[in-house]
Amino acid sequence: MGCFNTLFILLLGGIYLFWPDLMQVEGFWFSFIAIWLCFFVSWALFGDIADEISGVNKYKDDEF
Repeated sequence: MGCFNTLFILLLGGIYLFWPDLMQVEGFWFSFIAIWLCFFVSWALFGDIADEISGVNKYKDDEF
């Protein structure tokens, strides 16, 4: 998720620098936040948070 957030911020910065008129379009911010929220929900459901809730810890070594 960290890499995605970094790329998302770079994309937003690029739009701000090279195409600032796009930010004035109605629904731009709603769409931008909606896309980020979809990625966050998928990360939460299928990422490390879901593994932690289910009791699976892939980073922990098996102890015998």
